[in-house]
Amino acid sequence: MFPITPKLKSCFCKVKILFFFLFYYSIIVILFFTGFAKILNPIQLINTLKIFPFPDELILVTTTLLPIFEISLAVMLFLKIKLKLTMIFVVLLFSFFFLFSVYGFYLGLDNDCGCFGNVIQSRFGWGMILRNFILLCISLFLIFNINVLKSINKYYN
Repeated sequence: MFPITPKLKSCFCKVKILFFFLFYYSIIVILFFTGFAKILNPIQLINTLKIFPFPDELILVTTTLLPIFEISLAVMLFLKIKLKLTMIFVVLLFSFFFLFSVYGFYLGLDNDCGCFGNVIQSRFGWGMILRNFILLCISLFLIFNINVLKSINKYYN
């Protein structure tokens, strides 16, 4: 084992900050993008939700509110409003997406989920499960390291 010197610790800290901001703004962009894509083309999401035994009213409410919720989370993250609470909702959202993709794969669904509208094809399968797992891990990394953003904000304010 090698000793951790102050210089090495400083380097690890800088890398952690770099990854934090890279992941933080990536999540914001993804939430904006998916929210607007679902608003522009909700048909694929409606068709995916119709596969499950949900009432039509619940499908319409979900199709209407999910993109608004995603965009609201992106705006709150961008403006740094209630960061801890917002990140908790992001983790819950990505947890739901992960479980939804596993369940859809388990059922053998082979259609586009409508996650990204018409822009990107997103079929149920290992790729979707892996993507949602990575997004969940990134959001968990962000929530456990939210103090990085708070300390940077204190420094600049």
